[in-house]
Amino acid sequence: MQSAPACLHALLAAAALISASSSDLTPRFISEPISTVQKPGGPVVLRCSAEPPTARISWLLDGEPLGSGLPGVQIQHGSLSIASLSTATSGRYQCVASSSAGAVLSRAALVSVGSLAHFAPSLTPIVVAEEGGTALIGCAVPQSNPRAQIRFRARGKWLQQPADRYLILPSGNLQILNVSMEDRGSYRCAAYNPVTHDLRIEPTGRKLVVTRSSAAQPRILHPLQPQALAVPQRSPLTLECVAAGLPAAAVRWERDGRDALRGGRWALLHSHLVTEGLQPEDSGNYSCVVGTGLEEVTYVNYSLTVLEPVSISKGLQDETVAVGTTVSLRCAAHGSPTPALTWLHNAAPLRASPRHFLLGSSLQIRGVTTQDAGVYQCVADNGVGFAQSAGRLHVQAGAGPKAEATALTEAAQSDGSRRDSAAEAAFRSSAPPKLPLDTAATDKPWGSISPPEAPIILSPPQTLSPDVYTLLWRSGRDGGLPINAYFVKYRKLDDGVSTAGAWHTVRVPGSENELRLSELEPSSLYEVLMVARSAAGEGQPAMLTFRTSKERTSSSKNTQAPSPPLGVPKHPVVHEGTNSFGVVLPDASRHSGVPEAPDRPTISTASESSVYVTWIPRANGGSPITAFKVEYRRVGRSSDWLIAADSISPSKLSVEVRSLEPGEMYKFRVIAVNNYGESPRSAASRPYQVAGFTHRFSSRPIAGPHIAYTEAISDTQIMLKWTYITSSNNNTPIQGFYIYYRPTDSDNDSDYKRDVVEGTKQWHLINHLQPETSYDIKMQCYNEGGESEYSNVMICETKVKRMPGVSEYPAKELSTPPSPPERAGGSGGPSSGPVRSSDMLYLIVGCVLGVMVLILIVFIAMCLWKNRQQNAMQKYDPPGYLYQGAEIGGQMMKYTTLPGTSRVNGRGPGT
Repeated sequence: MQSAPACLHALLAAAALISASSSDLTPRFISEPISTVQKPGGPVVLRCSAEPPTARISWLLDGEPLGSGLPGVQIQHGSLSIASLSTATSGRYQCVASSSAGAVLSRAALVSVGSLAHFAPSLTPIVVAEEGGTALIGCAVPQSNPRAQIRFRARGKWLQQPADRYLILPSGNLQILNVSMEDRGSYRCAAYNPVTHDLRIEPTGRKLVVTRSSAAQPRILHPLQPQALAVPQRSPLTLECVAAGLPAAAVRWERDGRDALRGGRWALLHSHLVTEGLQPEDSGNYSCVVGTGLEEVTYVNYSLTVLEPVSISKGLQDETVAVGTTVSLRCAAHGSPTPALTWLHNAAPLRASPRHFLLGSSLQIRGVTTQDAGVYQCVADNGVGFAQSAGRLHVQAGAGPKAEATALTEAAQSDGSRRDSAAEAAFRSSAPPKLPLDTAATDKPWGSISPPEAPIILSPPQTLSPDVYTLLWRSGRDGGLPINAYFVKYRKLDDGVSTAGAWHTVRVPGSENELRLSELEPSSLYEVLMVARSAAGEGQPAMLTFRTSKERTSSSKNTQAPSPPLGVPKHPVVHEGTNSFGVVLPDASRHSGVPEAPDRPTISTASESSVYVTWIPRANGGSPITAFKVEYRRVGRSSDWLIAADSISPSKLSVEVRSLEPGEMYKFRVIAVNNYGESPRSAASRPYQVAGFTHRFSSRPIAGPHIAYTEAISDTQIMLKWTYITSSNNNTPIQGFYIYYRPTDSDNDSDYKRDVVEGTKQWHLINHLQPETSYDIKMQCYNEGGESEYSNVMICETKVKRMPGVSEYPAKELSTPPSPPERAGGSGGPSSGPVRSSDMLYLIVGCVLGVMVLILIVFIAMCLWKNRQQNAMQKYDPPGYLYQGAEIGGQMMKYTTLPGTSRVNGRGPGT
């Protein structure tokens, strides 16, 4: 009778331990808010998530707690929404993740209102250039947030990108090469804000006057003063130098007195010096030297400083100290300029005090008290990048039960794993059943009770059925308490294991060891995670990936063997000669013991010198996976594989590899370990270049494509071509492109129409446009994480409306959008598809022949009509010999008429 109350106490203690272990985990951000620029009145959504799931999320605006008092701002489920952005709701937003262990502060997200100022009056309305020389049309770019895109209207046409002899420089100026008399005219620059979609046009513009060439001395038109530049690392850069003079001025670039083109990192674009990505060693003094022959006449200097983002070479670690001792926390950060360090304790700024000493890159705390326990952060910021490191400080009051409880909490934390939200919901929804424990079991000390081990999966990684898989397993050691239930999660993976479907969670009673997964997709890869649960909690997960077979055709279905019955026996008997697709028991003859090699890992950016390595395990070989190991090797050098991390918990499928060299290429591979040994090495990851800057990429692409070419194909179609460089998004995969277009004279965002181009195609034909209409065109790339920033905006005008009868079918064959729906009545008939080129040739030839036949018929008809008229005249007019009178010698003779006629030669009698 006393066993039931004791059992209840044990269950309550277990529930309290599980809750305490989850809430006592150090909070860590999974995603942080990202800076954004939005037009006035536009919506803004900032997202922030942290683990453990029990962590509480709160927000700060400009360092002050943000409650529910700010109008127009809503906080819900870790996300912050601004319905209508204004100056009152703009600023620096940060989220705070807190738990019983402490609190951490996220990076700041700057939310600003997009704006575009007006042009200042032009000071030089007339620009003079010599024929055959170089002209520079200046443009005083107005202030814009974000940076405005520059366009030029030259002689009634818009220029948005370098074309022929026109070059729009990064400074906003327009350079015209090899000036001719045709270039004379008015030029006006315009600024376009890609966020607010505002377009400002220079009010007066400039007039270009072209004179006859003369032997002018070479000179520099731009820049006229020495320039000092500070540019972030890995940014593209153009050092401008516009020179004029005839004969053509010889331009060369020097760096610190030597040829700047040496080394191959810089190149010439006309007279400008360009590079695709700056490195720290590019800092120095650059000179554009202009001269003819050996005589140097002028030069302009650039002082270039390459800014390096912040990197933390030595971060904070978890430490445990006793009350009254002194502890030093060290955080070594590097960057150019030198970063400023800020120390936080539970997300609150920490300032110097009699007990807290800020000594360079370290924090020293003397006379530690229990109030000093919590999470400490060092935040490094140099204006170019941002980096942070966090560590937890445990303070022990002394030996005894309290210290023992602290150790128990730390053990629970180290054994904790990420649990899926669906599995946790199922975990909470099922009440623990009463356990049939005897008195001896009840009196067992709690220290000898542990969560159950991972189940041992017996099912093979293949199945004969295209849509059904039978999962078989046997339990591991129960840890001293009976197993109440198993939780099975499964989802579909694609072949590249880069994307996955949603998890499906199933609860199976602890007395069963079989689960039938149905409604699967044929020839597909699935991932299974399985965990056993007892009153002591959930154990380690067992992992498996399997592939369904191909769907059989109707002919093969007639010859296949009969499918097995739905009820699979608990312990199936495997006969000799059974194929490998049958249910396999874990004996030595059918299991190698070691796990299968994990799938090829995927890599993503963590910081400027670290990456995240993520992998998917496969079958565990009949024994639970106890750890993972990650190895790496630098690409391009004969280096060996080095161990990046070992003894990784089997509950983790991702690890951060640190201390990598920025800009270098690396490969990674993963090894699974169980009680039998190590698995074979996984396939090496694709080469990955370490980002070298601190801003973490979200799952969405950041940089958009670049529109390189537009052309009006017809009065309703515009051809569009673009380029997309995956390295600009750190090899973030994309699923396709969004193409937006609207009439140029519209200022309403709702007028934009969107075409979707899937895949990596880099051209598209926009259809159903209005004739003789100018369109604004811009693009985004997208994936499952969201859309990129907008591309450059191009303007293109459709052609004049075609004359009736001209076919447009050949141009429509280039279109990428889906074809219009078929007409009712079937897909047959002439309207079911575009006209083929051979049919069009026949149509043209037929039309020409038809016109020729029609002309011939008209010609014959006219000839017949004329012949008939001549016959009629000969019938009624008399011959000449019947005339008896003629004008002879100036005398008038009488006419004689034929009987029965009243007219002769059109005259009546007596006239």
